[in-house]
Amino acid sequence: MERLVFYGKGGIGKSTISANMAACFAGLGYRVLHVGCDPKHDSTVALMDGEMIPTVVDRPYRDIISPEDIVSLSRSGVHCVEAGGPAAGVGCAGRGITRTLEIFDQANLLSPDRYDVVTFDLLGDVVCGGFAAPLSQRMGEKVVIVSSEEVMSLYAANNIAKAVVTYASGGIVCAGILLNLRDNDEDLQPAQRFAELLNTRIIGVIKREPLIREAEYRRITVVEHGPDAPITKQLCDLGEAILAVDPRDCPLPTPLSDRDFYAYSRHRFASPPGGDGRQRWVAGARGEGTATRVVRAAAPSPADDCRGAASRRAFKRDLKAGIAAVKRGLVSPEEALQRLQTSYPDFTRRLQARDLVT
Repeated sequence: MERLVFYGKGGIGKSTISANMAACFAGLGYRVLHVGCDPKHDSTVALMDGEMIPTVVDRPYRDIISPEDIVSLSRSGVHCVEAGGPAAGVGCAGRGITRTLEIFDQANLLSPDRYDVVTFDLLGDVVCGGFAAPLSQRMGEKVVIVSSEEVMSLYAANNIAKAVVTYASGGIVCAGILLNLRDNDEDLQPAQRFAELLNTRIIGVIKREPLIREAEYRRITVVEHGPDAPITKQLCDLGEAILAVDPRDCPLPTPLSDRDFYAYSRHRFASPPGGDGRQRWVAGARGEGTATRVVRAAAPSPADDCRGAASRRAFKRDLKAGIAAVKRGLVSPEEALQRLQTSYPDFTRRLQARDLVT
């Protein structure tokens, strides 16, 4: 069973893309479950012909739950579920997702013999463990990051990559970045360079398409609105390409720290000039480390101590993920060591490749 998790910044088009791909998969004969995990519970509206189906958190339940209690069947054959969540400003949105996955487990909804493909549609710019539940509970596998060419969308993509690293030991991989463009004429080289820094790839580029907007107004998928249109073929081809991705071929992401991200973004994610190395160049981009600058040594402040502790925790987390990635054959010990040394030079001076083999 393929388990795809579509993450992206709010409003970036992940619901439109994931719902249309679910319809494509169903049209190819796959048994498909599409799970909307946004509190506004509209991921399945286009699949359900404009109907907002009852959410999991709003449904009354008997003591024994069956899949039929929570699944709605779309006209295209996709089985649909909306997790739902609290009203704006009330409660925890992530709790709706964790509750939904608890019910999935109780109903045995994700048993391997029930579906061929499961697509999760998740908000990716909220720092909340509930939105990572499909990863932490190992119900997802391949993460598809939906982004545009805009900086803040790429920032959200960087944070999503951090979540992938956190849960890599549970078999979570990043299949790549799917660019959903805001400007069809925009230079895509910065986004390409960002993907390279992230140690992933751009798996597709979707340009702004009037047919998609027309389909959204009609509250149907573009697959139904324009079944023979080029955009429909592109979405279906991209979906098949994502299904064909072998998780063993997906390298562990190397997300940037927030400071590094902003330093690189100021230069459109250009490669370090002169081959000076990532750390030295980032310092230069911040205006640090110049020959004419004199910095007096100072005692560490409490804030410095907190940042140091956070760095140590991040290193331990990434070290654990690196060991898990080596064990699963996703990367070689040497490659994992190089990534750790790039991100944590102060903590890896004595670390060797053999230390990552357990």
